[in-house]
Amino acid sequence: MIRFLATASLLALLTSTSAFAKSVQDFEAMPSAAQSEYTVSFLEKMTFDLRQKNPKLAQDIKDYFVRKQADSEMSDGFEDFEAALGAVDDLAKKGKADLSKIQIESVIVYVVKKKFPPPQTQVTK
Repeated sequence: MIRFLATASLLALLTSTSAFAKSVQDFEAMPSAAQSEYTVSFLEKMTFDLRQKNPKLAQDIKDYFVRKQADSEMSDGFEDFEAALGAVDDLAKKGKADLSKIQIESVIVYVVKKKFPPPQTQVTK
């Protein structure tokens, strides 16, 4: 049951719409260099907007996607992004997701929120 809810939550987040979003299907049809450029462009926009309110978080996100570990060819952020994209592809292969309705930006936001969860607000009574 928990796994079902997690999958349902992931699909709900990933299928949210945006006016200029690119579907996973369209993204995966792009050449690798164009995929990288598109991803970096989105990350730059996200961190630019965030920098005004939370410069430390913006820098942490940038570092997460830019800094490579000594024993790896890519950053932790891009490794996690590739893993999330693989999970979405697996769901599509099982008929549980439609890659034309999932935006690549939503996958990136999912990865960022997983790494840097928003602070929990306390409800006072």
